[in-house]
Amino acid sequence: MIDKIKTLILNKDERSRAIQINTALNIIFRGGGVLCGFLLVPMALLYIDKTEYGVWLTLTSVTAWLSYMDVGLGNGLRNKLAEAIAQGNNTLAREYVSTTYVLFGAVMLGVFIVFALCNMFLDWNSILKTNINSRILLLTTYLIVLSFCVRLVLDLGGTVAVAMQKTYLRTLIDFSISLSTLISVFLLSKSTKPSFALFSGAVALSPVIVLICFNYIIYSKSKFSYLKPSIKFFRKNFIKSLFNVGIQFFFIQFVGIIIFSTDNVLITQFYSPAYVTSFNIAYKYFTIATISFTIIMMPYWSAYTHAYVANDINWINKAFKKLLTIWVIQVLGVILLIIGANLVYKLWVGDTITIPWSLSISLGVYSIVYNWNNIFAYFINGVSKIRLQLYSSIFVGVINIPLCYVLVKYTQLGVSSIVIANTLCLLVSSVWSPIQCYKIINNKATGLWNK
Repeated sequence: MIDKIKTLILNKDERSRAIQINTALNIIFRGGGVLCGFLLVPMALLYIDKTEYGVWLTLTSVTAWLSYMDVGLGNGLRNKLAEAIAQGNNTLAREYVSTTYVLFGAVMLGVFIVFALCNMFLDWNSILKTNINSRILLLTTYLIVLSFCVRLVLDLGGTVAVAMQKTYLRTLIDFSISLSTLISVFLLSKSTKPSFALFSGAVALSPVIVLICFNYIIYSKSKFSYLKPSIKFFRKNFIKSLFNVGIQFFFIQFVGIIIFSTDNVLITQFYSPAYVTSFNIAYKYFTIATISFTIIMMPYWSAYTHAYVANDINWINKAFKKLLTIWVIQVLGVILLIIGANLVYKLWVGDTITIPWSLSISLGVYSIVYNWNNIFAYFINGVSKIRLQLYSSIFVGVINIPLCYVLVKYTQLGVSSIVIANTLCLLVSSVWSPIQCYKIINNKATGLWNK
């Protein structure tokens, strides 16, 4: 049996073997991260009340918008670095890494300064419809944004790992962050009285500490040390090439702000922070489907870049067939998640949180559509043919919030209407993206399909 497994693996081409190894390790690390995330919810709800937890989730979803302030530099680096490595140009690779770190660091510094100047004029209690001590809430917002800005810059180390087709390092980072956060909250719950401020500090600082350690290791103690960012390797003339791809990714990501990161804010405004907690528990449960599929998809982005540069169309076609088969299997898995949802909620958080059946169904459908889109988006992103995706994203970004409002106002679906609006928006790209992939692979893409 062992010999058969070895033969199966060794007979694969190098690109496929790398994907197998990354997928296996991703399953382990991402599975550990999901487990930590599940354990964190009841532990947090025992330490702070559900309204404070809802406020925290809303604040972090707002600061998550900052992740799109890289103006697409992360994804621009990902593609450019993968191309440089495919060409065997290590000096060019280090120059791209160094230029991105310096440029992104300057952007994040500017973002924090602007936020710091504006934040003193914001009434967060009014915005979040809560009555937490105003001074504590203000200091918490400063801490969250500062830590998030630092985290985004340091997170480029994970982008470098993914571009080098070491996606398991990305999931290892995420697992380490989840584990350190869980341990921090556990220690707080055993040693201190309930405190929103202490909870916020622990959850905000844990990721920064983990990322500092990871960046030190990857650039000083690993075989990737030749990529160590340095101001000496900053190249002003590379900014344009990074931005050419990056700015398109930025606008596409900006739609991600509207569709994915405004949910908590919309729920808070249309309902209350308490509903945010219910929504996020259900959402986290159904991320089992999206995260599982993403684990499989993660190695393919940069692998597609390498294969496309090498004109290995046969490998790309095989990859699509494999992923479509896996997608059909995960549809059955989502159906099982829907059937068992209420039982899992009860075992997970008890009877303190009520989650409607309609929310579970809508999140299940959303997960299926989301995974379908990713099959094609990873290829399109990997080969940088994203102009059509850009235009589609702008259209979806314009209609998303009005669509949410209409469904909330004129239906009785409750929080589920937010999820349904998101799903309808995703269906737009579900139609055109498979067509574009077919055209590119078969060398039939012209005009907008090939930009």
